[in-house]
Amino acid sequence: MEEIISTYINPLTDFGFKFIFGRDADKEFILSFLNALIGGKTPIESVTFIDKEKKGESKDDRALIYDLHCLLADGSKIIVEMQNRYQTHFDDRALYYLAGDIIAQGEKGEGWDYSLTPVYGVFLMNFEWRNVEEQLLREDVCLVNMQTKKVFSDKLSMTFLKIPMMDKEADDCKTTLEKWLYLLKHMETMEAIPQTFAKDPVFRRLGKVARYAALNEKEKQAYQASLKAYRDGYAIAETERKLGRAEGRAEARQESIRIMLSFGIPEEQIAEKYGISVEEIRKFEKR
Repeated sequence: MEEIISTYINPLTDFGFKFIFGRDADKEFILSFLNALIGGKTPIESVTFIDKEKKGESKDDRALIYDLHCLLADGSKIIVEMQNRYQTHFDDRALYYLAGDIIAQGEKGEGWDYSLTPVYGVFLMNFEWRNVEEQLLREDVCLVNMQTKKVFSDKLSMTFLKIPMMDKEADDCKTTLEKWLYLLKHMETMEAIPQTFAKDPVFRRLGKVARYAALNEKEKQAYQASLKAYRDGYAIAETERKLGRAEGRAEARQESIRIMLSFGIPEEQIAEKYGISVEEIRKFEKR
């Protein structure tokens, strides 16, 4: 019996993300997203998908595998990466990816003058990144002169988008980027594309293309496998997060007890405050 699937495929799954943004037949989606993110005054009119695996310089070098590797008409490249689980050195990984494309531009021989074409990284994260008080939905990173605060070079730049920080309702999404981020976060649970989005032909077409019922049988099987992997990964991440919080609370409580003991607060008073026995309190005195 086939598993009951929602109206739309989940764009945060590996299959869903590449099905929507990584197919030649529907380049309008990736063009809409990239223009909303970085298009500026000069719209990106075309994009070519290139090999997502970048071989190392030698057989011992690690290959770089991206979700999407895009070539623009001016020769610049865009790496688009979707990450669902927290990774300790995700910022280093992002830099490693871009550095690989920069290094690959080196030409052998004496004729090369070190001229580089820009490499841009777009990193979508379905988790809270960095343990900081102020979490931003979008972080833009580039090479900056520390004295003048002006851009030193536009050849390497990155944008990090944190999907959990997208907290707007559909009717409050005004920009195309806000609409894309809303869809990335909520599409799996939606019955229809929001009416305010459907005014844009790109989103009207997305509402047809991304329907689970529109997939062929082979695609449905691939999607269900990808969805299972996504859900398993989410369950693992949630368990790790909760365990981490529990351990953090335990350590904080232990430290508080030690401090109270050092100030001479009676054991009975501390035990009552934390709902534990005096014997447990005394164990901290011995540590």
